[in-house]
Amino acid sequence: MENCLIVGAGTYGQVYAKYLAESFTVLGFLDDNPELLGQKIAEHEVLGPIDDLFETNRFPNDITSVFVPIGDNMLRCSLLERIRLSGYLTPSFIHHSVMMDSSVLIEHPVYMLPGTKIMPFTKLGRDVMISMGVNVAHHVEVKRGCFFSQGSNIGASIIIEDLAYVGIGATLMTGVRRIGRDSLVGAGAVVVRDVPDHAVVAGVPAKVLKMKNTSRSQH
Repeated sequence: MENCLIVGAGTYGQVYAKYLAESFTVLGFLDDNPELLGQKIAEHEVLGPIDDLFETNRFPNDITSVFVPIGDNMLRCSLLERIRLSGYLTPSFIHHSVMMDSSVLIEHPVYMLPGTKIMPFTKLGRDVMISMGVNVAHHVEVKRGCFFSQGSNIGASIIIEDLAYVGIGATLMTGVRRIGRDSLVGAGAVVVRDVPDHAVVAGVPAKVLKMKNTSRSQH
């Protein structure tokens, strides 16, 4: 089997290590927490910090694929882009239980966990991460770097802009047209109207609680 590394030894990294072991030889984690260096987590060693990926001769030439299952959208996207520019492959991971119509368009890589359902004529942008048991209705456009938490429900014909984050069990109702860039939908929220860029919304129905500091999200 092909060798791979996983960036991030947190709980999501551990879950992906378990699933990836079915089709890859997972050589270990890279993580910037110095306390984890050399430890075995989920049966795989933490080999060093993330920057080790970019040091010449740090890893054997037979490591071609790197996965970055990190929930922070901006960090995941920036790392994946840097990794690609360094010549590594960043494959998709789509669990075999995912139900997805053949008409769905994917800009790889995307990550999808068990039990997710994607209806016809949906588009998934690069570096999207979808947790378990997510339902995405038809004609949805999910742009780059979004994250859908477990059990979230996405109604039909919604455009979800770059870096949007949808919390556990949240519902975006059909009729909503746009979820803004770098917005955050809180757990259990029911969204019945468009969400502005950089907004944090929560509640039933969801209301804007605050606007994010946009200095980080402009990069």
